[in-house]
Amino acid sequence: MIKRSVELYPNFKVFVTSIHNQLFISASVTKLDIDPEQSAEEIYNRIAELLSVFASTIIHERCFGSIELRTQILEARARAALKYKMETNTPVTFIEGESCLENKFAGVQIRALKSNSETHVWTILDQGIPKGRAWNLNGSTFFILQSVDGGNPKDTKRTDRKSQSEAMFYQAEKLLRAEGASYQDVVRTWIYISDILDWYGDFNTVRNRCYSDYGFLGNTDSKVQAEQIFLPASTGIEGRNPSGLPATMDVFAIHRSPGSAIQIRPLYGVKQRSPFRYGSAFSRAIVVEGPDNKLILVSGTASIDEQGKSVFIGDPAAQIRQTLSVVSELVASEGATLQDLCEATVFIKHKEDFLIYQEIIGQMGISNSPSVCVLADVCRDELLFELDAAFILEKD
Repeated sequence: MIKRSVELYPNFKVFVTSIHNQLFISASVTKLDIDPEQSAEEIYNRIAELLSVFASTIIHERCFGSIELRTQILEARARAALKYKMETNTPVTFIEGESCLENKFAGVQIRALKSNSETHVWTILDQGIPKGRAWNLNGSTFFILQSVDGGNPKDTKRTDRKSQSEAMFYQAEKLLRAEGASYQDVVRTWIYISDILDWYGDFNTVRNRCYSDYGFLGNTDSKVQAEQIFLPASTGIEGRNPSGLPATMDVFAIHRSPGSAIQIRPLYGVKQRSPFRYGSAFSRAIVVEGPDNKLILVSGTASIDEQGKSVFIGDPAAQIRQTLSVVSELVASEGATLQDLCEATVFIKHKEDFLIYQEIIGQMGISNSPSVCVLADVCRDELLFELDAAFILEKD
């Protein structure tokens, strides 16, 4: 049975979704003038307490806040881990993402697995550094890689953004190969790009070339075939990283053994068509279906029409409604609604539009949906809002 709850505290709120052996936690700062270190301390203490109560181990963790406060925030995390005897060697993706309330700390998103004898979870290491988590379930091996990047920013062989981004994709492939998988097993990526408006076109060129090498694109040059190409779901959004590199990404991959009970399929969209038609190599969403539940991983979605053109330019309210409508119709094909959200990241370009967003989701009855809201540029200057999300459904 799926259980959903929201906990309201003076300085933050916590959304919790649990189903079978899975746990999703989104913690978001709600107070404008709270000290970031204090809010991080409070949030991580509550997260650690929840993980202890649910006897769960973290498999994916993202933290959104000011890069300058990273050390203090992670120290708060470490103190909570020590207090509640959490694992301390699990990786954390830390991305520049200030709160829409102008707080230097926006919040945390965590996915965890409940510990049991049937599921073995281990940490993926790269030269001794934790770079991800892996686990076995239903005849498949699942991988989440975190903070994958292009290596040393001072590497003279990789002095430009394109070559460092190419190295990022090849690093992900290398890490998966070391675990007995490959990039063709990837179903979802979250890519955070510094100065995205300056070079998103170049980034897409690099990704397309890498995906061609990995066998996703084959030899097709025809955009007519775009809906028939299997591509991972993805988010590509503004976000600085602590290493100062042009881009960093998290990766979700599933290596299925023969006879695996896991099924994977892409969703191509209703109000929006395949992004590959206008040069971006990702699917609108990926469905991961197991014996007991169905997880829908929705790519970063903005106010774009089915031809790939930006719509409602200059109108933040219309862009927000358009985006939510697109996502709603996309997941409806799988029997889901916006109330089935288990995780979402909301990206808003201008902080003054946050109140508009709050008003709209209040009108739609989804004010308590699990999410973290951050200030960020979207891939086009005229786009003011983007949403990525995950939905969980229990199978009859």
